[in-house]
Amino acid sequence: MPVIVKISKYFSHIVQLAGDLHITGANGIVLFSRFYQPDIDINKLQIHSGDVFSSSTDIADTLRWTPIVSRKLPNLDIASCTGIHDWEGIVKCILSGASAVEICSAVYQYGNEIISVMKRGLEEWMTAMNFSSIEGFRGKLNTVCLEDPSLHERMQFRKYFSDRDLE
Repeated sequence: MPVIVKISKYFSHIVQLAGDLHITGANGIVLFSRFYQPDIDINKLQIHSGDVFSSSTDIADTLRWTPIVSRKLPNLDIASCTGIHDWEGIVKCILSGASAVEICSAVYQYGNEIISVMKRGLEEWMTAMNFSSIEGFRGKLNTVCLEDPSLHERMQFRKYFSDRDLE
């Protein structure tokens, strides 16, 4: 029976955790499980549920860690999750090295039809880019394939601001 473990983005060493899970028998991991997010109503002085749905901006951590983990652990299947709301998000995750993607919030917000819309967008993009299969572009922007793997790491933040003409 295949075992796939959903992990949170809040672990301190995601690559080590993924490797340990793989060594102990996990066939894959899901990056990332989204947890309950509380909020506070300051007028009623009560704690309540925050936004239950992800947004498309939540994809940033997924796009950072998918290529890092897939580079370090090429034999581990990775499903990207969190912040995937359109076909472009699917393409980005697969380019980063994901074997699969999981969508949830988009289905709740837009209905099951979003799956067909995403699939059609993916197919049209693949045709326009001359890819006959997902394997043809999976991992193309993985850190193994990049001349500068630091594009996925914290160092890039400093580099971005040091290379700009800040007035």
